[in-house]
Amino acid sequence: MPSGRRSQSRLRVRLPARIETLAEDFQVILADLSGNGARFLTDARLAPGSEVVLAWGRHEAFGEVVWCAHNQCGLAFVEPLDRRVLLDTRALNDAAQLPDDRAMLKQIASQWVRGVRRL
Repeated sequence: MPSGRRSQSRLRVRLPARIETLAEDFQVILADLSGNGARFLTDARLAPGSEVVLAWGRHEAFGEVVWCAHNQCGLAFVEPLDRRVLLDTRALNDAAQLPDDRAMLKQIASQWVRGVRRL
């Protein structure tokens, strides 16, 4: 019997992804993934209850935003992901070379100092 709130473990990843809404698309970073949901990093303003499509690699999944806090959102999928999608995502992550959080924060701070980005 699983303990806590999740019935499935999460695959920790760091992959470029896209969130698609009816109105617009956002570039995000997929931070973790399970068969039932995902967590992604974003500076987009999304509200819980928003219906979105999460697209990464050659995969996509429809779901509902269930929480947002501190530039992160949690997504619950309408239909569970197939195990093969999780295995392929793990392989994608192993090949990806996204910068770690510290490097990304340094890049964001540099853009802010140059006036390219607003916080």
